[in-house]
Amino acid sequence: MTDAVATPGRARGALELVLYVLAFVIAGLVTLALLWSGPAPYTGLARDNGVTRYVFLVKGPGGGMLDTDLQGAAARHAEWSRYVTGGTSDPPEFDPPLFTEDEYAHMADVRRVFEVAKLFVPLSLVVIIVRLRRARERGSRPMWRLVRDGALVSAAVVAIIGAVAVVAFEPLFLAFHYVFFPQGNFLFDPATSNLLRLYPDWYWEGISLRVGLSFIAVALFVAGAAMLRLRTAK
Repeated sequence: MTDAVATPGRARGALELVLYVLAFVIAGLVTLALLWSGPAPYTGLARDNGVTRYVFLVKGPGGGMLDTDLQGAAARHAEWSRYVTGGTSDPPEFDPPLFTEDEYAHMADVRRVFEVAKLFVPLSLVVIIVRLRRARERGSRPMWRLVRDGALVSAAVVAIIGAVAVVAFEPLFLAFHYVFFPQGNFLFDPATSNLLRLYPDWYWEGISLRVGLSFIAVALFVAGAAMLRLRTAK
């Protein structure tokens, strides 16, 4: 009888932890991705990689090339960032024109992904609050254990994904794009795409690292705070 009662209890606890971790990871990663999307991180990553000049191919009549400095590239990134994260409703226009219709279409798809992802943040917060309230009904210790264990497992999940990315970033990056952009409109020619010139591999690798490390730091801080509360909780 004891084992029969304990098994459903363990199953409920495992489900509670899984739901909490899923919500914590989604809310944390989406929020941090938004926070790291601005021009300051872009500029910092470019400087870290020794990038100070950009050469873009003009797409308008007559063609040609546009040579610009890091400040000019960061300004163009800022316009794209505002658009895809919902800061403005219309896609940016550049003079001279620098991006193709396919590149604009892809950035519109990126915007839609962000729109859906932002909807999951409040939903995830609701899940977290509900799970914590349910745990609190059993006492403060179960609640703080859930906070501690959920944060630690979340940090471990992101750390494992990060470790895989270190050794296989390109396959993981492509897999991500095939999942969220199954239409395949992210496959541009590196020789002609200004979107790839504005967002080379070093940007995606660097920004992913910063989002991941920030998440792990926040998760460990939350876990540490929960451990301290567990010492005095009843």
